[in-house]
Amino acid sequence: MMEIKKIMRYRCRNDKGFTLIEVIAVLVIVAIVSAVVISRGMDTDAVNLQVEIDTLKGHLRYAQYLALNDISPVKWGIDVGGSSYELVKYSITTKQSHTFILPGDSSATHNFANGITGPSTLINVLFDEWGSPYNASAKVAAAWTITLTQGSQSKSMEIKPETGFIP
Repeated sequence: MMEIKKIMRYRCRNDKGFTLIEVIAVLVIVAIVSAVVISRGMDTDAVNLQVEIDTLKGHLRYAQYLALNDISPVKWGIDVGGSSYELVKYSITTKQSHTFILPGDSSATHNFANGITGPSTLINVLFDEWGSPYNASAKVAAAWTITLTQGSQSKSMEIKPETGFIP
């Protein structure tokens, strides 16, 4: 019993370090301060531009999928221009197009985020029954490059001719 009291007395006098609670409290404070500093220092324009490019790629792949699965004489595609784009179904025989609701959106038109603009002239990216990009006026496979800009930053995406690969 006497030995336990000596050990306890020795431990109580040994105050040469930090307790676990103090170390955790300091780490939490450092994490909060660094999160605030990083969030205020980051520019979200590049992130928003990449999100719009990725969304456009997903919608182009969806249009390509619809074209691959449609046996009627139509071409599925995306009309990109200005500040938005639409999912279209273009009839070869009647030369008319109809818009359809995009996946993940509530309408047929997807508007770019504030400050992001697409090409100044309308780009009509259509896919044939093989999933290749199709130029309706030339009636041949075509390569397409679409550039989105926000301020001084721009980001491009390409659709490969013949294969329709969207990297």
